Amino acid sequence: MQEYLAEGDRNEAGKYPERLSLAGRHHRQNHKTSILFTLTVLVTMTSEDYFHQVFRSLPRQGPGYSEATRKAWSLIPFVPPHPAILDIGCGTGTQTRDLAALTGGTITALDIYEPFLERITEWSKQERISHRIRTLQASMDDLPFDQKEFDIIWSEGAIDIMGFEMGLSLWKQYCRHGGYLVVSDMTLFDSPAPEELINFWKPYGVTVFSEEEKAKQISRAGLHLLNMFRLEEKGWLEHYYEPMQKVIEKLRKEQGENPECAGILNALEQEAVIYRKFKKFYGYAFFIMQKQ
Repeated sequence: MQEYLAEGDRNEAGKYPERLSLAGRHHRQNHKTSILFTLTVLVTMTSEDYFHQVFRSLPRQGPGYSEATRKAWSLIPFVPPHPAILDIGCGTGTQTRDLAALTGGTITALDIYEPFLERITEWSKQERISHRIRTLQASMDDLPFDQKEFDIIWSEGAIDIMGFEMGLSLWKQYCRHGGYLVVSDMTLFDSPAPEELINFWKPYGVTVFSEEEKAKQISRAGLHLLNMFRLEEKGWLEHYYEPMQKVIEKLRKEQGENPECAGILNALEQEAVIYRKFKKFYGYAFFIMQKQ
């Protein structure tokens, strides 16, 4: 088993460690209200404000691409004509839009950060599909649903906020018997991971498991693994880090040497450097599972 930080290593309040995006974790689990105040023309922003400013500007809040979403969907053996779908950690909803194009069902797009959901409301109205997409601001570890409410539970790049096995064990109760859970998550592809990579992950509370270990976690969670596949590098570079770099460069010009902003931007740039250097060892994998 490859594990570089115990999955139970959380703070004493039982919440999840606040860390930066790291492999698609696109926002903090325990969102705090942004502190904005104005004195004449002076606006002070927190590091969290800058963090969200970067991610609001991105087409995706984590690695991925539409072809991967469609491939994962195609690996579901049977989909009812009008499925009820829950998209957890939806961000601004790029994959939500893809799912809406793949089915005539209804989608509940759930995220903790309201401005992301407002973006979904905007584009769903523009594309005249708002009657099929409901947005909901809620925490993924306290879902306000009845048991067995959904045919499909979908989550791209967000389950690591809770931990892979913990997330599956909690979310499965909201999936109907015979329904499906489809998630993408950071996964170890080659081992042992270099010491530099392990040391980079540790301060952020990142746990990285191999595909084999995740298959065992799926089984322990009471789910049946139907299929899995790895995301291509373009999901990280072309669709995530390259758009992010453009936003970073723009913010650097606007904010200069602002220390709050610079700290966030430097950390995000370093994350991209680490991926390019060690992409042989880790990446995202999609897991298609069934509740039996």
